[in-house]
Amino acid sequence: MASVTENLTWDPLEAAGTVDANILASAKKREIKNILKSYVSNYDPLSELIQNAMDAVEKRFSSELSECPKVKVVVNLQENSIEVIDNGCGFEESEFRSFLAPSISFKSGGATRGNKGVGVTYIAYGFNDLTIRTKNNFFTYEGVMRRGREWIEDQAGTVARPIIEPAKTSSSAFDALEQGTSFKISFSGKHVRPSNLSWYKARTASQWLYLLLIKTPLGSINLPDCSPSNIHFDLDVIDEAGALTSITDELTQYKFPHNEIKASQQLRRIVAAQQKALDAGKDPSKAIDKFRKSNGIYETYTCDQALSLARLSEEERSLAESLNLTAYGYFVYSTEVWDQLNDKKAGLRKGLRILRGGLQIASNKMPQGEIITIPLTKSIGHQNQSHVIVHFDGAEPDLGRKGFQPELKELAEKVAVGIVRQLSARREDILKSDSGAQTDIDKEIKVHEWLKRQEQHEVDCPLVLKSDKFFLPTRKISVMCVPQSEQDVIVLFNQLIAGGVIRGLKLLSTSQSSQYDGVFRFSAEDPLADYSYDKERNPLGVYEEQLTKTYRTQPKVLEYKFCLDGLIREFEAGDKHENDVDLAIFWDMGKEFEKEYSVISYLDEEKTHHRTHHGLTHRLNSANSHIEVICLQELFQLLNDPAAAQEMQEALYGDDL
Repeated sequence: MASVTENLTWDPLEAAGTVDANILASAKKREIKNILKSYVSNYDPLSELIQNAMDAVEKRFSSELSECPKVKVVVNLQENSIEVIDNGCGFEESEFRSFLAPSISFKSGGATRGNKGVGVTYIAYGFNDLTIRTKNNFFTYEGVMRRGREWIEDQAGTVARPIIEPAKTSSSAFDALEQGTSFKISFSGKHVRPSNLSWYKARTASQWLYLLLIKTPLGSINLPDCSPSNIHFDLDVIDEAGALTSITDELTQYKFPHNEIKASQQLRRIVAAQQKALDAGKDPSKAIDKFRKSNGIYETYTCDQALSLARLSEEERSLAESLNLTAYGYFVYSTEVWDQLNDKKAGLRKGLRILRGGLQIASNKMPQGEIITIPLTKSIGHQNQSHVIVHFDGAEPDLGRKGFQPELKELAEKVAVGIVRQLSARREDILKSDSGAQTDIDKEIKVHEWLKRQEQHEVDCPLVLKSDKFFLPTRKISVMCVPQSEQDVIVLFNQLIAGGVIRGLKLLSTSQSSQYDGVFRFSAEDPLADYSYDKERNPLGVYEEQLTKTYRTQPKVLEYKFCLDGLIREFEAGDKHENDVDLAIFWDMGKEFEKEYSVISYLDEEKTHHRTHHGLTHRLNSANSHIEVICLQELFQLLNDPAAAQEMQEALYGDDL
């Protein structure tokens, strides 16, 4: 009969050490395999390497200030490898010998990005070629571990358990450091994700920059101020042909949409402008004219501000407060803007939406897991127009980087819904039409019989100059004097079109007998980049988010004047009608417009996003209509002295509060 010991006590973890070595090895292998199964994203190896590097430099430089904390990422498409180097604390020998074992971590938790000890296990046994280098004043070693993934997947027992051996290769980036660590993964063999770095379809440093700042801890998320961390990084990318592109000394900061999409307005600025108008006894609706026709609205939220927007239980509020929930929300006027950002600005492969609508949950200053759908019950299209980040301090996702506990996910979703409702409520006041930038371009206008005749004349009698020897830039204008008459204005305007100062205006005809001066079209032809706004190189351009496609409008009515006053008087006399005139071109703005019109100046940097076509300088708004104008005098001032022009535009047409 077996004996029974009633008072026996023991430590199960110590007892495990007495088990047969083969049984213990099999148990460890199963444990590691379960860890590897929890990593399912192609971005996981990048994230884990970068997370460890950032923790290492922060650990060192929290007390040392002699150097800049720096991480370097080397993506080598020729070798199909990624190396992440940091100038952090390095390893002590005892740490180095044991840190690759599952669930072993020397991080203290709290301020660090990870501390479960599974990330390095994934790096060690999730791949077949890992090189580790470390050095400091106490320990220096360069080693390689091979066939880690093959051993984990081996069912027949034919693959030996991997060991770390001295490395026979070198790393110039690591050699240049006095202290730090390098991890390099070469992607090869079965079960490795990604099997090939070409999956990302990114071949240059500028393309990889977007991937890293949106999908990995390099995209540091500091809310509510959206500031970068104090860690800098360098990025080298070597393409399949061996060509190197580099980005140096970049700040670690998430690609918040309001920093990437021009003409984005912060909600609190809009509210403040309206409150200022109310306090001054003025119309709050006019106070936000400068914000209208923007591409997006955004806001950041403290814990209290975020919770005030959501319907939460007391338990959920307590959970949010314990994890210091903070948030960020961005609402874009059209999902086409995400297309523009990903395809053109980031230059990523067609259809890859690295930054898009949805909810990104973040923890410990880094994005975690994939973007998830915001569960709206009404206006569900808004979920694709909204990019929301909900951040927790100290919350840890499940093993790997898959997702958070259900209660955290549900809490984040409720906060996201509240943020979308708040931002989308201002869309009609502030944003362009949901149908996109082409709304203004493609709108139907009343075309007079005269316009129809001119349109047919364009078809029947086109004017073409086939020689490519002319219209070469001389960088000088041939009109030598300031205009003194309407005819001077016409000559100067045509020179500006021919010289490419004003682009996309096609003249169909002029008339001395008809009621109006001429007929024209707005157009944009490939390459659309020629029409895109740049403060230095193309200050009369249109924001690239509006240039979704080439276009050619219907014929429109054009009026020339030396001074705008002359046209205003013709409107007052009934000789011409403001609803018929689409574009007025003149030298001097005059004063008569002040009687009936407000002015939006596209030359004011804060209002440039209102410009719908290249070269336009202002818009006149009356109670019944609006007229686009080109004031040549103020256009010249912008091109010759931008700083003085900005001051003048603010003084003449700024907010009068």
